[in-house]
Amino acid sequence: MEDRPAAEGRIIMMNPVFGSDVARAGAVAASVALAGLLLLTLIVTRDWTAGFDRMTLKAFAALRGPVPDAFFQAVTWLGSSYVLIPSVFLAMVLLAARRQWASASLVGLTYFGASLTTWLLKTAVGRERPLLHAMLAEIAPADWSFPSGHATHAAAFALGLWLVAARYRPRWRVPSGVVLGGLVLLVSASRLHLQVHWPSDVLAGWLVAVFWAGIAYAAACRGGGASAGRVA
Repeated sequence: MEDRPAAEGRIIMMNPVFGSDVARAGAVAASVALAGLLLLTLIVTRDWTAGFDRMTLKAFAALRGPVPDAFFQAVTWLGSSYVLIPSVFLAMVLLAARRQWASASLVGLTYFGASLTTWLLKTAVGRERPLLHAMLAEIAPADWSFPSGHATHAAAFALGLWLVAARYRPRWRVPSGVVLGGLVLLVSASRLHLQVHWPSDVLAGWLVAVFWAGIAYAAACRGGGASAGRVA
């Protein structure tokens, strides 16, 4: 995933931690996520998650109140495409301006690949929204439940940024992981508190995001590997 310009006459050396030697790590992560997603989709279509889904939503409903309701209604916007699509484009533009083409592609491919996959799955599965408790957010009539779009968007955005941050600022790996992971968890929890998604919808969204992050990471590593050892 090496795409930083080197000084004139300097040999571009690939970081072994993020080079093509570990591109297979992204492919493995994508394969595991895909297998998990296919299995979860099968389980959901057979309604085998009903007990877990209902129990979890009941627990979140018990936490309702003016303060938590207002909090999660605000937090859920952090997973909205209205917020994240401009954020993704901004990140891509900033990375491209620094000629970090592989990183810009990684962020874009992870987010938009995951978003498209979730839309296709929603249409194919056609799962109804939960109706156990009153919803605290408005949902478009034709917007199906599985997977959760907000969980997908937040996880894909966070994974893309984290992979880039970990590549160029290794010391940011842990703090950025905590912040971005917290964002994903808060957005995901908001969808359950607002009673607009089943827990298995959220899990599916995470798996979709991991799948595309793995694909994008493997592609970026292999693309960066082509420049290793080239004289700038």
